[in-house]
Amino acid sequence: MLTVPALRRSSWAVRHRSTAVQYLVWVLTVVVVVGPLVPVVWASLWSTPLYDDGGSWTLANYRNLLSDPAWWTAVGNTAVFAGLATAAALLAGTALAVALNRVRLPGRRVFRALMLAPILLPGLPLMLGWISMYSKAGYVTSWLDRHTPVPVFWDLYTVPGMALVATGSLTPLVYMVVSTALATSDHTLELAARTSGAGPVRALLSATVPLLRPAVLNAGVIGFALCFEVVGLPMLLGTSNNIDFVSTYLLDNWRNAYPPRQGLVSAGAVLLLVLLSALLVLRNRLAGDLARFTTTTGKPAASEPITFRGRWVVSALIAWYFAVTLLIPAAGLTLQAFTSVLSPFIDPWTVLTTDHFHTVWNNNQFRRSLTNSLLIAGVGGLFATIAVTAIALVAHRSQMRMRRGLGHVVLYPRAIPGIVTGMAFFWSFALLDKGGTIRSSLWGIGIAFAVRSLALGYTAFYPALAALGEDLDRAARVSGADWFTAMRTILVRILRPAIAVSYVLLFVAMFADYDPALFLVTPGNEVIGLTMLGLWATGSAGPVAALALIQLAVTALVLGLARLVFGRTAFRRTAQ
Repeated sequence: MLTVPALRRSSWAVRHRSTAVQYLVWVLTVVVVVGPLVPVVWASLWSTPLYDDGGSWTLANYRNLLSDPAWWTAVGNTAVFAGLATAAALLAGTALAVALNRVRLPGRRVFRALMLAPILLPGLPLMLGWISMYSKAGYVTSWLDRHTPVPVFWDLYTVPGMALVATGSLTPLVYMVVSTALATSDHTLELAARTSGAGPVRALLSATVPLLRPAVLNAGVIGFALCFEVVGLPMLLGTSNNIDFVSTYLLDNWRNAYPPRQGLVSAGAVLLLVLLSALLVLRNRLAGDLARFTTTTGKPAASEPITFRGRWVVSALIAWYFAVTLLIPAAGLTLQAFTSVLSPFIDPWTVLTTDHFHTVWNNNQFRRSLTNSLLIAGVGGLFATIAVTAIALVAHRSQMRMRRGLGHVVLYPRAIPGIVTGMAFFWSFALLDKGGTIRSSLWGIGIAFAVRSLALGYTAFYPALAALGEDLDRAARVSGADWFTAMRTILVRILRPAIAVSYVLLFVAMFADYDPALFLVTPGNEVIGLTMLGLWATGSAGPVAALALIQLAVTALVLGLARLVFGRTAFRRTAQ
């Protein structure tokens, strides 16, 4: 027979087990997300590399950085690039969001599906497709120059040219943010304008579009911040013209300077982190400043898509946009992979080959980088999914005192550039992993990729958790279950579809990632993105295109299967 003291001890143990789990999740999240940034700040204020003995506190790294004209040139190039790409993406994305959500256009279902492709598919292969078709020696550029009087006004190897390429990947992001605002906005004012005699287009432009200003500003801040952390684009297009961005400036001084200027690079990383953190704060303020744009209270008034005579022209323009930014680059990448030579002077049908795929299969580096990326995405995505589930449950289903800040912590990696994440874990491993066991293995890269992707998994999982009422939690607690038991036996089981969707998206993100690996990769631990970047620069365009096509095929297969099982709604939330 169980005695009263035993009952008390059991209740005490159960109660404190839940508390221990909650605090353990909180501490591990803060340590893994924020902790690695501490060595970066330390390295920026230390006179010698952290792995060397000696050294002292100094501001010389910041003085050397801020007095370097090359740094300010890189900052200027990045700012111009970010401004041009963001402005173009805001214009295109807002117009597409209004047209595809508020106008009854022919083919708009197809267009909506195509809008998701640049977000869900790896960006590097599409970027390589752009270069294959629109660079100086690209297929489209050469064909236009040879067969038409149309002047080729673009040059991808310039800052505006790189901004043009980036616009294709930023526009879908703007589209998603503005579309969400349109879906949740009240169309009462538009209906009132129609009642007062305004035509459908005038009512839409004068009543609905001005209410999108917070969403447009929000998307603009996000896009501008993303442009400041871009790495692959300036490495592929800027290097040949000696155009440095902030990211390539930091990489060059880390890799190619002798001796390596690691303190200066750390100082630059800190300044970049401060800038992007400030932009994140600004974005949160803009996202929260929506009350001034509320039109009515209660249930929003429904509004049917409008119809006007020029809708076929608009539909044709949108089709042309997708052809230029998505379909032609994808076709260029495919032709590059299946032809021995891609040139408008040679009929592609006469040079078809599968040799590039044989090269990928027979080349150890290609095959190893593909295998490594699959292992990192598969295993790392699993651990990241478990972490995201635990973090979300503690942040939104517990009574822990410090739970409210946990959601902000897990979203903070959105503001951390990939190269800063890689540098942060490099210094962390240098201090804590003296033998280099973790840093020289796939585990080091996998941890960095997982932390960088936590925000994506969290934003995919949280809506399902928020939509689930707390009645089952309370019923389990009333029945005697503690918090840990209720979460494990009830909520986790109910939320298994959301957990699976989160895993799929984390797999896709980690399979395509490569920025943090720039500071962590060692011989034998290459990932697919870095392999493509390095070998494309050496002229191995065909095999790299084949490898990129394999990456796209794997990603499309995983997303296609997930969509069949879980539907498309969950994947639309990831860009919001």
